[in-house]
Amino acid sequence: MWQPPARFEDRSPDRSVTFLELFFDLVFVVIIAQLAHHLAEHPSWEGVGWFVFLFYAVWSSWLNGTLYHDLHTTNDVSVRVFTFAQMLAVAIMAVYVGDVPGEGSSGFALGYAANNTILVILWARTGIHDPAHRPASVPYSTAYFLSTLAFGLSVLVDEPLRYWMWAAGLLLEVAGFAVALIRFTPPESQPGDAVIAATPSLIERLGLFVIIVLGEVVVGAISGMAEVSGLGRAGILTGLLGVMVAIGLWWLYFDLISHRAPVSRRTQLWLYLHLPLVMAIAAGGAGVLNTVEHAGEPVPDAVRWLLVGSLAVAMAAILFLSFVLEARRRQPDLYRVVDIALIVGIVATLGIGLTALTALASLAAMVVLLLLPLGPAIAKWVRDVEIQL
Repeated sequence: MWQPPARFEDRSPDRSVTFLELFFDLVFVVIIAQLAHHLAEHPSWEGVGWFVFLFYAVWSSWLNGTLYHDLHTTNDVSVRVFTFAQMLAVAIMAVYVGDVPGEGSSGFALGYAANNTILVILWARTGIHDPAHRPASVPYSTAYFLSTLAFGLSVLVDEPLRYWMWAAGLLLEVAGFAVALIRFTPPESQPGDAVIAATPSLIERLGLFVIIVLGEVVVGAISGMAEVSGLGRAGILTGLLGVMVAIGLWWLYFDLISHRAPVSRRTQLWLYLHLPLVMAIAAGGAGVLNTVEHAGEPVPDAVRWLLVGSLAVAMAAILFLSFVLEARRRQPDLYRVVDIALIVGIVATLGIGLTALTALASLAAMVVLLLLPLGPAIAKWVRDVEIQL
């Protein structure tokens, strides 16, 4: 009914993602949708800055819950109680995040503090029940406790000091994570150069999170079509090209990155390289929404740069992620070809930002550039298969 956390060395390397973890991810669909919608309403440098700041807080909440399940989950009532409590806290964050900065900041801060309180309890329990994990658990839990205080007490002060307290809290979390990595020594049964080995379940969870943010691109395209007055052929085609942007991103990630383990000593880098990727894809959803809304007319500069900038960052993140994969060692020729295509695509994508193309032309160009790396990759794969035959 109420078990202690599973020990680090006892976790199964072949565990599968549970339905509870999938249910936990569901609440993050809502909060990311709120963030993307707010960015779509404020396509400016200030809007992007707030989007990045708040998205990191959301990512930190999701990643900590995910890592706990991967490292220490149990099949008992306790893990369900803590997971459901986290979902309730994130739901509160989702209610208020659309009004940050502004009157929603107090509600968001209290929701984030509540979620962090649960994380402090979870990670502190790992040190209490597993002395080998204590060198990492103590600084990690302490940092998150201090971050919880920063967010909770921020409701007592006015803006902008409130947001500086949030920034301090997030920095404390990063510091606690870094100290935990330095202090923790994996058991002899684990790889000596990896504190958090990328198990198949962790790789799958990252892929599922990418699916969540790709959903925002699809929603952005469809919502944009719904907002077009007197939707005609041009509007429908523009919206479908927006969906094709999501397809191109999906193809790149799930053909080149997903279900491929990182080099063991690069596991933490692999984890955090997913942050700019999912952040950029979610921002791309806002860019697609705004672009489709301007079907048949020139796209405003702010909207065009939001679209091309976010997609360029997404392609760059995929490029850098490919460098930490074990698969690159086995297929260096394939990844070298893809590298060139991705670099060309990134440069050309940013070049589109300097144009005055219509929404239809902008999205068509982006679809071509996203699918560009797939051509040489497929050709190389076919040649390799023919050689083997």
